[in-house]
This record gives sequence, structure tokens and C-alpha cells, in this order.
Amino acid sequence: MERRTSFIDMAPDAGCACCQLDTAMVDGSGQSFGCSERETIFTRREEQVLSRIREARREAEALKKRISLLNAAGSPPLDAREKAVTQLEELRQLRRELEKERMDAATERMVLLGHA
Repeated sequence: MERRTSFIDMAPDAGCACCQLDTAMVDGSGQSFGCSERETIFTRREEQVLSRIREARREAEALKKRISLLNAAGSPPLDAREKAVTQLEELRQLRRELEKERMDAATERMVLLGHA
């Protein structure tokens, strides 16, 4: 039977044994982005940003419930309600910033994968 030559056989010293890509590639957070990391959908930087987005969402949901409870209480202390509304607005600003960072991380992933 004839032995077929694979891409790996043709360039054994070109990098990783399975994809021949440079194993020294790193993402924006300085983490390795080699072959095994490419099996995942997101880079570590994207996962970190998405985790922060989820945490901000949980905090915002809790604040919204608190504001609703304060409003339902009739005449809530204005300090407590204003503080909660201010915190909610700060979380909204944080969410906008995290969305920009998420898009930057997604663009970076596409560059690392060779699509941009």
C-alpha cells in the first residue's frame, strides 16, 4: 500500500505538530493561543470579558428588584432609591465599556485565527 505524505510530514519543524501554526501566539491578555486553545470558541480574554458582563447583569437585576421594592413600599427613602438608581446607571456605563472590550476581543480572535 502506498504511504501518503501529509502536510505534517512535509513541514515537521514549522510549529505545532497538528496544525503547523506558531505555538508562541498570544491573545491580548497575554495568554497562549495555540492549537489546544483554538478548539474552544472564545479566547481567554473573551471569556473574562463575558464573565464580567454576566456579573454586571446579575448586579443590575438585583438593583432593579431593589428599586421595584422601594417603589412598591409607598414612599421609599429618597436616599436609598437615588443611590440604587445611581448604581444602576454606573452598571449601564460599565456594560457599554465591556461591550466595546468584548468587540475588541472578538476582533482580536479573528486576527489570531487568520480571518482578518
